[in-house]
Amino acid sequence: MTADGGEGDGEKSRFRCLDAARYVFAAAVTVLIMVVVVNAIKVVLRPESLQLSVAGGSLSTAQLKPPPEEVLGVELNLRAQNPSGRSRMYYLNIRAYLFDKNTSASASSKPEYESIITFIPSDIAVVQQEAVDSLVSMKLKKRQVDPSYFGMLYNGSRFSDMTLRLDGDLITEVTSEFNKTRPTSYYCEQLLVGGKNSDDEPVKYRQDVICKQRGALN
Repeated sequence: MTADGGEGDGEKSRFRCLDAARYVFAAAVTVLIMVVVVNAIKVVLRPESLQLSVAGGSLSTAQLKPPPEEVLGVELNLRAQNPSGRSRMYYLNIRAYLFDKNTSASASSKPEYESIITFIPSDIAVVQQEAVDSLVSMKLKKRQVDPSYFGMLYNGSRFSDMTLRLDGDLITEVTSEFNKTRPTSYYCEQLLVGGKNSDDEPVKYRQDVICKQRGALN
């Protein structure tokens, strides 16, 4: 009886081990499924982000009025591309700041005071897998431009190491009922700013400058 009882206990022990292994396997499969589902939700709720660039990598300037008024014209083309096939994207409440190489655009906590020029571009809306150009044209007086740069730009000087910082709200329309909004900044570096000569080959064939995105991505 003792031998029979020992053999029965051994069988029960093996069955318990098999049951425990099944439970562990089932739990692991459940966790794996949950991870896959969570990642799938993240993909849906966080599609590819809006891409911005400065067409021709430059801001052009020109004299609009002679002294004593001295009005400086500034033009640029912001190009926005939506790579997502699911969602419309909007970049709203934009404020733009132009910095020279002596001031860190990303480190500036008071860009309106530390930048050369501050302006407000129009809101941008881009449908799925499309690109739009947003043309910015400004007429600036001396008080609207850093004094150390107004005269040089007014007289046709050019600078090739400027950074344009864009602060705004990036909105992703995941569905018609749900929009995701996050504050996002773009940094467009090594821009050419100043008078442009159409016969100047380096200016004529400049490539678009892709803006780097920084913001509350999580």
